[in-house]
Formats: sequence, C-alpha cells, structure tokens
Amino acid sequence: MPKSCRARHCSNAAGQGRPSARRLSFYKFPLQDASRLRQWLAHMRQEHWVPTRHQHLCSDHFEPSCFQYRWGVRYLRPDAVPTIF
Repeated sequence: MPKSCRARHCSNAAGQGRPSARRLSFYKFPLQDASRLRQWLAHMRQEHWVPTRHQHLCSDHFEPSCFQYRWGVRYLRPDAVPTIF
C-alpha cells in the first residue's frame, strides 16, 4: 500500500510528481515517545486520535529547521514537531 499523508486536507502520496526542489518524504508518528506524540497530535488538532504504525505525515508539515542532512539524505530531527497545517 503506498504511503499517504494523514494530515487533514492533505492529499500528498508517495509517487506523485513534484519538482525536485520540493521533494516529498514521509515520516512515521513517534509512537514510542508519548510526550512527542502528544505534541504532534496537538499541532494536528487530533488529540483524541491514535495513529497506527502504518500512518505517516509528509515533509510539507515540518519547518526546514526540523531536518538534518547526512550523506545527502534528509532525516527528521529526533525532536521535530510538525507545525504547518
């Protein structure tokens, strides 16, 4: 099953054509970090929803400062919280 973004009103999915300057990546919810998960859900305005391990948010919901680059690969910082909805 292809990855798609779980944010409300976001229709981003893996495999969609996009300009290379706006490449899209998907990140799993931090299910093992309860306090960070609460922050993610609060920013999404979904405090009473429980995501599964198969659901993701796309990179469009994170500020550029939430990413770090290693060997040309973009990673989400361990303390990143999505703020763009």
